[in-house]
Amino acid sequence: MSEVEQELLQLLKERSLKTGGTFRLASGGTSSYYIDGKMIEVFSRGAYLIGEVLYEHTQDLDLDAIGGLEVGAVPLTTAAVIAYHRRGKEMEGFWVRDKVKGHGTEKLIEGNLKPGARVALVDDVITQGGSLLKAFQAVREIGCQVIRVLALVDRLAGADQRFREHGLINYRPIFTIQDLGVAADAGGRAAGTSS
Repeated sequence: MSEVEQELLQLLKERSLKTGGTFRLASGGTSSYYIDGKMIEVFSRGAYLIGEVLYEHTQDLDLDAIGGLEVGAVPLTTAAVIAYHRRGKEMEGFWVRDKVKGHGTEKLIEGNLKPGARVALVDDVITQGGSLLKAFQAVREIGCQVIRVLALVDRLAGADQRFREHGLINYRPIFTIQDLGVAADAGGRAAGTSS
């Protein structure tokens, strides 16, 4: 683990990990813990660290763009493209809307994503991977090639298997819940999580 990853992990533990309650998840399940990624994503040091870590994990992939499903991917995308810019490299950012915008350009994908682009998909916290699969389907429909799929934290609730079933074999979590000190049972489901 790089130094910047260690610092980001510590910040996740301090600011994002919530325990001692019952939390409803985007996947529809409940959990005895919650990872509030926004607590670091819109914090100056957190945004900087996220950009650096995403750069570390994508710099050698010959990418054209980085993005994912709104809202989780928006601050990650912004942090990543700024990290590229700091190094004198251009990188397009994009995000996929949950549904087509009903006014203006009426786009599903925001940003300058071109058909055929080589992309990395990002998300903050993954449970079963539904958000990333929506983004994957949207970019695939315009002919993009998904080179890497990254999550800041994987809750170990089956997303990796679900991705493989959809042909996404290039998934890499940066951290798992175990890195944050939360146990997972032998079946790979987070303790206290229901599907």
